[in-house]
Amino acid sequence: MAPFRKQRKFDDDVPSSDSENNSDAEVEMQDAPMETIQVDFDVKIPEPSDFHGIKNLLNQLFLKAHINVSELTDLLIQQRKITGVIKQASDDEDMEAADDDEDELDINFGVFSVVNLTEKSNLSCVNEIKTYLLSHCKKMSSDENFQILRRLLEDNAKHVGLIISERMINIPPKIAVPLYSGLSYDMAKAKSKGEAFDFEYFILISKIVVFKEGKPEENLVYTNAEEELITEVATLTFDFSVSAELDSGLGGEWTDKSSEGHRKRRVVVFPASQWDTMYSKMVQEIGT
Repeated sequence: MAPFRKQRKFDDDVPSSDSENNSDAEVEMQDAPMETIQVDFDVKIPEPSDFHGIKNLLNQLFLKAHINVSELTDLLIQQRKITGVIKQASDDEDMEAADDDEDELDINFGVFSVVNLTEKSNLSCVNEIKTYLLSHCKKMSSDENFQILRRLLEDNAKHVGLIISERMINIPPKIAVPLYSGLSYDMAKAKSKGEAFDFEYFILISKIVVFKEGKPEENLVYTNAEEELITEVATLTFDFSVSAELDSGLGGEWTDKSSEGHRKRRVVVFPASQWDTMYSKMVQEIGT
């Protein structure tokens, strides 16, 4: 098993237009001692009011890709028994201050679900995701991998699930353990009722950053650190760059003065039969 890598600090956000004017303040902030704030999170059933929060999280993943993210967001909310949204946990004191802090407590810090790419092929967003995956695979991987992926996505007898795992960057990977455990339980429950959540394969689109400098074992970082462990059970993977889709000035190229890193996506395909092995790796490496 590969060692679980320590996260390296990076940011996918687009710099603000006045970032140069803020440089002195940023230096002062870097020199100041860091304050750690403990925040508890709950995973809740999505509501229609979560639409914009979920859509923003999906935009983090797909960026400028031609995918109907609004339709995908609607689908995630509709399949509310399978989808979870990560929100700040509320206690009694929070409830008393709800009138003042309602917006803060209702922020979507993440969304977690699975979409049946086979059963939902009538939706535009699902067909666009398939095209997105196949197009990048054809450009960036071998013809053998392309043919394997194409057969998987076209085989109506063997369902393929796309795992949606998007969250804000500073939420620790430990949250992945209950998320994957809960999704496994929800899929089994839905399957027992005859719903289409019986998968042969899963696909995950991971956000990764490749750094030009640093130790070889640290120059590739997963935004969601637990996804490195999922890669270990994959039967097919390929990467493609998204740096040109980030209005960050990098344009997909390295610069001698920049340590920003090269933003990419790593597509991971793994058989459902490896789910328990994958989950055991998470428990061992991250903890419960």
